[in-house]
Amino acid sequence: MFAWYRQSALTIVYLSDVADTDSFVNNEWFTRGWTLQELLAPRTILFYTRDWSLYKNLASSNHKTDTVVLDELETATGIESRFLTNFSPGMDNVRLKLQWASMRRTTRPEDIVYSLFGIFDVRLPILYGESAEKALGRLLVEIISLSGDVSVLDWIGEPSQFRSYFPSDITWYRSLPSPLPCLDAEERPLATSVLRNLSDSLFMSLCPRFLSRSLALLGVTCDVPTILRRTPVSSAPSGVIELYPFINAPLPRFFSRHFRLPCIAYYVTMVELQRADPSTPSYTYNVRASGLVPLRITLPVKLADLTKSQGALHLVRPWHSKLLGPSAKPDVVTEEQLSKLKEPFNALLLAESTQNYGEHKRIATSTLITAQPADRAGVLESGVRIFCIV
Repeated sequence: MFAWYRQSALTIVYLSDVADTDSFVNNEWFTRGWTLQELLAPRTILFYTRDWSLYKNLASSNHKTDTVVLDELETATGIESRFLTNFSPGMDNVRLKLQWASMRRTTRPEDIVYSLFGIFDVRLPILYGESAEKALGRLLVEIISLSGDVSVLDWIGEPSQFRSYFPSDITWYRSLPSPLPCLDAEERPLATSVLRNLSDSLFMSLCPRFLSRSLALLGVTCDVPTILRRTPVSSAPSGVIELYPFINAPLPRFFSRHFRLPCIAYYVTMVELQRADPSTPSYTYNVRASGLVPLRITLPVKLADLTKSQGALHLVRPWHSKLLGPSAKPDVVTEEQLSKLKEPFNALLLAESTQNYGEHKRIATSTLITAQPADRAGVLESGVRIFCIV
């Protein structure tokens, strides 16, 4: 259908509920799923109002070249004029296209996904009755398989019941809320500073109840919430393939429901409940991970409940050589490219399965996880590892 509109000499949009003097900014046409490609594909388009007059009586042969209409189209859709006037289907700006669609709806749930096939220029079967969740999963698998673009993992909300790394609904690709900042030194709780001085071996052997008693002996009157000590920094997590050079790391791959994702991994060494609001529900944790500045994450459920059947936790940065820029060369990483890897990034929280060796699950969060590498050495030592996510 996208190609049909792209090849048209003129596309006419009739807005039956817009009067001559009205604005179409809040019109229903801009909230429907299939009309997204009807807007983007044509090179020439004219909008007509209820009495079949040209929109605002603008004497124009193409409303895509009219600055007045373009400004209103940007307001109505949230799409920049450069995409409205010169849109190319394919794998560019993947995350942005998903965001456009997340604001729209269709009568048949699966159609919100099927309406994007032409926009991404993919050839997939239409299977009515499969559910929008499964349709979205098929589309996202195809996008990553063809492009390697891992920006589709940049979402917050409810995970798919079939694949923890994908969202359950396209609406979770809407604008992300402001992330929580990294912790300043003075904000770190006293319990954290006490625990920090414990040796690795001692820390690994302590349980939360014993920690509470130990802190009481030190005169610290605070409750120690769920505190998890994980894999030592010096050892690689089980089920994770060893380091790859940055440039030569393999692309993401799918094997059945398994997703082999190259990542820069940071092992979570401590998790501490900082704030809880069961009415929301919302649980905010202070988190420490090797090689990262301390940070906070917010979850819709208690982390202890999620990790009962899970092992080590990892904060990971999904990897693609594009992160080093277009000038990246095989076997060569420049100082400038390394500096890019030291910048804040969107992290995923993964939990290792204790039942199926080598498998990990993504833990969905309520806010974007913004992580900051602590120093250059941490980036150099990280390398790229492959995680098998289900």
